[in-house]
Amino acid sequence: MFIFFKPAIFSFTETLNEMKKIYVLVLLCVCSSMVFAQQKVIFHYKFIHNLKGRTGGGLLDQFYQNGQSLEMPKTDQVFKGDTINEGPNKTKVYLNGDNKRLPFILKTPASKSLIYAERIWIKPTVMVVDTFNNFKWRISKETKNIGDVNCTKAETYFRGRNYVAWFKKDNNFRTGPWKFGGLPGIIYEVSDAEGVFNYVLESLEFVDKFPVELKLPEAYKDDLMITHSDFINKWKTIKEEAEKNNDKVGHTFTGSTRQINFVAPLQELY
Repeated sequence: MFIFFKPAIFSFTETLNEMKKIYVLVLLCVCSSMVFAQQKVIFHYKFIHNLKGRTGGGLLDQFYQNGQSLEMPKTDQVFKGDTINEGPNKTKVYLNGDNKRLPFILKTPASKSLIYAERIWIKPTVMVVDTFNNFKWRISKETKNIGDVNCTKAETYFRGRNYVAWFKKDNNFRTGPWKFGGLPGIIYEVSDAEGVFNYVLESLEFVDKFPVELKLPEAYKDDLMITHSDFINKWKTIKEEAEKNNDKVGHTFTGSTRQINFVAPLQELY
């Protein structure tokens, strides 16, 4: 009996060792995924808009962790809106924004929440609650190198505009600038078909701590949120009021003047 039983003990021991190896491998994979999930990353995007030949934009920082992100303009920038006065001499008058109430986009995929604050013309920023958008991307086989990163082309249509994005496939980070998302990786470039709105990822960095918390900025804690459709209607009202006198000419003893107010179009047409 002893001779018959010994191989069974040996076989059981081998099986146990194999199970331990599998358990360790699974644990390592889980731990690795958890490490990536907990990593704090700052994506540094450059935003460029080209409106009727007038180019502007700025730098954006997206603070990202475990699918949640808060995107804001870099705090060392000066934010300006402008009106144009046309007369014998064409001049621009710049109006400073409120650096305490910066525009932002807060994405919380777990609760399908998207909250943003945006400015219309020279008016104060408005806080808006929106749906977390599920973009319907068409992923192409076309690729190109952005720097030393191989990126894949994807296209989508969103609220009145067609967009082309170039993204790097990544199993750990799935993100993009502005409201963009839903691709299996990191968006390195995205622009609309007319070339009006453009985003480019300039760099990313892993950090131990963010300078901000991934939550509603303190400056907006007492604000009432409006819906996205209400925001669009508000923009239309402000645009109509600001531009209603653009065709009127004022006469003085020294000549005539005409003031033109230009309210920049929104990225979303509806």
